[in-house]
Amino acid sequence: MTSSVRAEGGARAYAVRPATAADWPAVADCRRRWSAEHAEVAAEASEASVIDPDFEDRLADWWRRMADRRHTWLAWAGERPIGMAALVVVERMPSPGRPTARWGYVAQVWVDPAYRRAGVATALMGELLAWSRDACLVRLVLNPSEISHPSCPSSPLQGVSA
Repeated sequence: MTSSVRAEGGARAYAVRPATAADWPAVADCRRRWSAEHAEVAAEASEASVIDPDFEDRLADWWRRMADRRHTWLAWAGERPIGMAALVVVERMPSPGRPTARWGYVAQVWVDPAYRRAGVATALMGELLAWSRDACLVRLVLNPSEISHPSCPSSPLQGVSA
């Protein structure tokens, strides 16, 4: 599923789509930018937290190993990834007399600062929620940061308890 969205004012167009196996470099780019952003605000941050020459290789290996459990959506402005949402699916241990349940852990939602408050995270979470419903996940677990708390009445997370 791909959704094309134009931000308020029409200045910043973007599209959201599921990540493919070939998109791991875009995911690595988003993850590296997220890490750099968080290192800037962390008092204990060191250059080593961002300068990591093996990072892309480690992420590519992780991407392959997690392919059966991880689902990721990317937001694109042209050819540049500007955001991502990642979901890990967990299958609960079966219990006698109960159907086996699957739930999702929303592992990360990140948007480039230049695109924040323009609906990108809402679009990413909308795609993630639609996929989760189609996959019959019984629960989503998320731990939103202060900036991403679903306080907006139009948020796709309204009615979802964190």
